[in-house]
Amino acid sequence: MFDPDDFQLEDLDRVAEQSKQAVQRLSGVLGELRTIKGVGEAADGLVGAVVDGGGQIQEVTLDPRAMRLDSRSIAEAVTEAVRAAQQDARRRNDALLRDAMGGELAFDPQNLDGVQSWLEDAARSMKDSWPH
Repeated sequence: MFDPDDFQLEDLDRVAEQSKQAVQRLSGVLGELRTIKGVGEAADGLVGAVVDGGGQIQEVTLDPRAMRLDSRSIAEAVTEAVRAAQQDARRRNDALLRDAMGGELAFDPQNLDGVQSWLEDAARSMKDSWPH
């Protein structure tokens, strides 16, 4: 781990290389994040939902038997399935990003645009601070 109080000039190349590798790993992960799908079910599997890695609803499915439920129960089941799918997507995102970062996240993994922005800022900072 980097300790700024014990920083030596000869450590600069090592720190820069580690930062570059972290940005490269995260850049590769960003493409994977865009393919993550979260899946959720409710009402004993009669209602299903699929969301993308950002938690946006992609699909809601209703088994024909779900139509036997009253409208309030259907609405509650859809809400429950979507929330379960969003939690699944969040769990998958977090696991992928934590693995790439070695356990610590410096951004909100649910905000894919924010992840992209963080990567661009990190790369720009590295480039700007690198000796020319």
